[in-house]
Amino acid sequence: MNVHPSRSSFDRRRACRRRDAGLAPLEFVLWLPVLLFTMALMVNYGTMAAWRLRGEAAAHDAVWRARWPRSGGGEPDPAPSIAVVTRTENVRPMPRMAMLDAPALQLPVARGPLPNGFLVSDKLDPAKGAVAGNASVRREYPLLSKAGSFDSGPIDDPLLHDAWSNGEMGIPNWFRRIKVLYQLPQTNPALPQAFQSAVMDAISIPHLDSLSVMDRDADWLEYRGWAPNYYPRVQHRCTLDHDEMRRREVERLVDVWQPNMGKWQLGRISRLPGTMTSSFLGMFKSTLSQFEAELMATPPPPPDRIAYLQMHIPILEAKISQLEQFQSRIPDFESQLENRPAPMP
Repeated sequence: MNVHPSRSSFDRRRACRRRDAGLAPLEFVLWLPVLLFTMALMVNYGTMAAWRLRGEAAAHDAVWRARWPRSGGGEPDPAPSIAVVTRTENVRPMPRMAMLDAPALQLPVARGPLPNGFLVSDKLDPAKGAVAGNASVRREYPLLSKAGSFDSGPIDDPLLHDAWSNGEMGIPNWFRRIKVLYQLPQTNPALPQAFQSAVMDAISIPHLDSLSVMDRDADWLEYRGWAPNYYPRVQHRCTLDHDEMRRREVERLVDVWQPNMGKWQLGRISRLPGTMTSSFLGMFKSTLSQFEAELMATPPPPPDRIAYLQMHIPILEAKISQLEQFQSRIPDFESQLENRPAPMP
């Protein structure tokens, strides 16, 4: 009969501990190379990432140092341990950037074709302006040198750049770049002479002084200090489409026959008498009200001002009466213009 069962179990456990006591150092010795190898890989990877970033920065600096008007050739490399191409002639051209093929950028004014003989030059072609700075990194790893060396290969930093400014195109700042960006069509030699003749005919008409009411009227200058310009003219519109120009600008000035209505639609030129009459009436009435209020003001104006007001108030009243009579006849004039015979086919 065993009277000491607990003592027997204790002896067995103590014997097992004596047999396992030397395994821990052995396991440490076996795993230590693996741990050191893993640590070396982590250090190498972190160093590789830092070298790659330095290469990216060097490539970026290279392409910007070679951007016009710089050449980069006379400047030291930003990172002597990294091979960098900084000279202008060695900046590598890039292929066409896909992002520049967006439909929103394919405008005829920059890409062509244009009507009426206008030719677009290749100055605005983005394929010409894509360049890239070059850099490369080749260094030995700080650890595990027998594993070889790190080679980044070519590192490119793209830049969209072209000779679009006046300085790069070699022209003065006041020079019109339209002559560089476009090849203008040859103008009919007769057109400039016809334009010059038309200007001379307009200047030499006998009743030129009577047209002063159109842009330098004496009454406007007297009562307002400035004179409006009533000459009908087209707006500043950039287009080479003759039909669009006529539809949007010319037809609002001239009379247009409306076949479905059987009458003419009057343009601004035919409605100019009514427009000018309303404008002059408004100016005269507002001036008359101003003069009457000034004459009744307290304290009264100086004597010379009172004499001026008393002289011009009857003049304004007479002109207002005359214009109101003429304004009542304008609807009849416009009706006759609208219902005149249709144009000959």
